[in-house]
Amino acid sequence: MLWYKSFRELRTVTLVGAAAMAAACLFVVFYQQPMRATADVPMTYIAYIWKSIYNSLGTDMFLILSVILGSGGLLQERAQGTSGFTLALPVSRRHIVITRAVMGYCSVLIIAAVPIFAVPMASHFIGEYYPVAQTCGFFALWAAGGAVFYGLTFLLAHRLEGDYIAVLVAIPSFMLYGALLNLPWLARLPMLNIFHVINGEDMPFFNEAQHLLAAPLPLLTLTVMFAVSATFILLAARRIEPLDF
Repeated sequence: MLWYKSFRELRTVTLVGAAAMAAACLFVVFYQQPMRATADVPMTYIAYIWKSIYNSLGTDMFLILSVILGSGGLLQERAQGTSGFTLALPVSRRHIVITRAVMGYCSVLIIAAVPIFAVPMASHFIGEYYPVAQTCGFFALWAAGGAVFYGLTFLLAHRLEGDYIAVLVAIPSFMLYGALLNLPWLARLPMLNIFHVINGEDMPFFNEAQHLLAAPLPLLTLTVMFAVSATFILLAARRIEPLDF
């Protein structure tokens, strides 16, 4: 019952998000000729896909959707007057929070997986080629990066009551994080830059000349990102347990 409830709450955002990601991928692929023709410097099709999807439109859309998916929770239900039903279910509050977190992150993974199918298939349709292995590699990077964005927003949603307040706090927080990355001492630690880890820019596992993932992914970094996200979710569950609804 609890899993189904979480599924129903998230399905609209998930479906709309996946459809929007698919539409963005198709737009990028099918309009590649005029876009490449107007580029400042000539670029290969693979470079164009990376710049348009994995270093621009696609990544931005994915991260925003990850934030939106993390913005729901019991505090928002309390504000809407529907938390009584959820709390009446014969499960602990921790179970409720973690179930919602897992279902929400599954939605993040679904959206992250869209380019795996959309980009190679659309590329084949227009007579171009983009390696499936590359889309799978970027899926892993998106999954880890999206987990951090999702996890922080999820924690904020369980500390700040009100519709959209978690999103309104999370987005400026990530913008501030991006600004802080320009500090000299942080610039010397490239693996702290989640934005670059997600798209491979300036990373040792990314070939800048070919615009391809060309080395093993940074498993330690990705593991740390997943661990950070899990910590955010556990803190959210701990926050909810003693609250009076």
